[in-house]
Amino acid sequence: MKIDCCDLACPQPVLDTKKALEELKEDSILEVIVNSISSLENVKRFATKRGYESRFEKLSDEKTLITIIKGYECAIISDKEEKFLNKTVFVKTDKIGNGELGATLMKGFLKTMLEFKALPKNVVFVNEGVFLTTKDENLDLIESLKEFEKRGVNIYSCGLCLNYYKIPADELKVGEIGNAYDSVDMLLNTDVVSL
Repeated sequence: MKIDCCDLACPQPVLDTKKALEELKEDSILEVIVNSISSLENVKRFATKRGYESRFEKLSDEKTLITIIKGYECAIISDKEEKFLNKTVFVKTDKIGNGELGATLMKGFLKTMLEFKALPKNVVFVNEGVFLTTKDENLDLIESLKEFEKRGVNIYSCGLCLNYYKIPADELKVGEIGNAYDSVDMLLNTDVVSL
């Protein structure tokens, strides 16, 4: 089966991939065509999280073919779940409050979290929050966020938000490009702390 997800806004490529995989029998192959780095990363991550093998190849400068092999899902047992709080930190802006004080507070809150043994499973950046993972003036905070990653915390920056602010994917300095499907899954299945 082949589906074309070019020019679809997040989370539609993931939703279309999910639907197509549900329709396929075991030991089948799904080919997904995308034309953005966000869609490529999101579809690959979706497939991997569900235990499917995925590969990709460039078809042109704009289009990429993702091949997902739907075999019998393998159960991945990890002790990662036990190390983290069942929490997602949802960062909606680059400040807590306004101005320079708000920016200082946001950086202070995020850096202080590293002092605790139990960390949240995920930190999701949306809206102006994506500036914290991409802008050079936040390099000190980005180093702290890289420490979160080293300790196993998932760091996601909203792909749609990056596109809206015209921030190229290669300017993401920490974490991965996120999508609405995964974000909603985290919001519904973990306790959420909103900053």
